[in-house]
Amino acid sequence: MPRIRGPRNLISMDELSDPTTTCPLCGNRDARLKRTSPVAVACERCGEFTITEAVFSAVTGGQPRPYLSAATRKASESGQPLSLESGNWQKHEARQRSIRVSEKLNDLLRLIADGSGAPGRGWKIKPVFDYPLIAAVDSLELQFYLGELDKLGLVSAPPAANAGWALTVRGWERVQPLPRPGGIPGRCFVAMWFSDVTRGAYESGIEPAVKDAGFTPIRIDQKEHNNEIPDEIIAEIRDCEFMVADFTGQRAGVYYEAGFAMGLGRKVIWCCRKDEIDSGLLHFDTNHKNHIAWTAPAELRERLYRRIRATILELG
Repeated sequence: MPRIRGPRNLISMDELSDPTTTCPLCGNRDARLKRTSPVAVACERCGEFTITEAVFSAVTGGQPRPYLSAATRKASESGQPLSLESGNWQKHEARQRSIRVSEKLNDLLRLIADGSGAPGRGWKIKPVFDYPLIAAVDSLELQFYLGELDKLGLVSAPPAANAGWALTVRGWERVQPLPRPGGIPGRCFVAMWFSDVTRGAYESGIEPAVKDAGFTPIRIDQKEHNNEIPDEIIAEIRDCEFMVADFTGQRAGVYYEAGFAMGLGRKVIWCCRKDEIDSGLLHFDTNHKNHIAWTAPAELRERLYRRIRATILELG
C-alpha cells in the first residue's frame, strides 16, 4: 500500500466550489468539501467533520496530520463528528499522538472483533484508509501491527484477497477476557459531572494527580468508541483497578457508577467540592464516606495524589 508522504497541493477557500477535492487533513483527493461556515468535509480516511476557516488555513499544505485524521475518523465512526476549531484542534491531535503501541494493538483487536461480529468471521481492512482508526501514522504502521498480532496467534491472515482478517480463539479471549477480581492494573475510571464548572477540577486536579501516581485516568466522554455509552461505562468500570468519584454537582450517574464499582470490589476514592459538603448536599447513603473536600483544583491534585499513594499503591 502507498504511504502518504510529502507536501500536498495547497487549497484555498475559493476552490471549495468543486464538490470533490483534497482533504485538508490527509491529502485524499477524493474528499468532498462544501463551502459553508464552518467547512463540512467527508473523507473516506478522516470521516465526516467540520472545520473553521482559521483551522483550515492552519492545517492545509505541508505534511499530512495523521493524528488529527485519527481524531476526526474515530469521532465520525462513533456518530459524533468533530468540529475542529481554533480552541480545540491541537488538543484532539495531541490526545491521539499520546496513544501507546500497546493501546493501538488492543484497539486493532477490538476493531476486528466489532467488524467481524462473531468468531469464525473476518473483517476486510483497508489499510490505506483505515489506519486512523488506531491512531497509526500511515498504512504501513497498521500493517505492521496486523503482522505482529498474526505472530502472536491472535489473528489469522485472510486466506484470499477478498476475505478479511479474523480473530483466533486466543484473540477472542484477549478481547473478551474472564472478569478480573481486581480489574486491569493501572486503570483508573473517573466518574464525575462533565461540565465547564468541573473542567478545572479534572484538567488541573484529578487527571494530573492520577498520572503523577503512575495510573491512567479513563473518562468516558474522552474515550473514542462505537458502543452505547451506558454499556461502555459498565465495561470500563469492570476493567478499572480503582475509581475516582467526584460528586460535585450531585449527579445521580456518579452515585450509580460508584455503587457499581463498590459492588465489584473496586476501591473508590470519594471527592466533592467543600461548599457542597458543608451545605449537606451529599446523599445520606454516602455522606459518611471519607471524601476529599476540595476548594481549588490544585488542592484536589495534591490531596488526591496522597490518597492514591496511601490507599491504592499500598494494595499492590
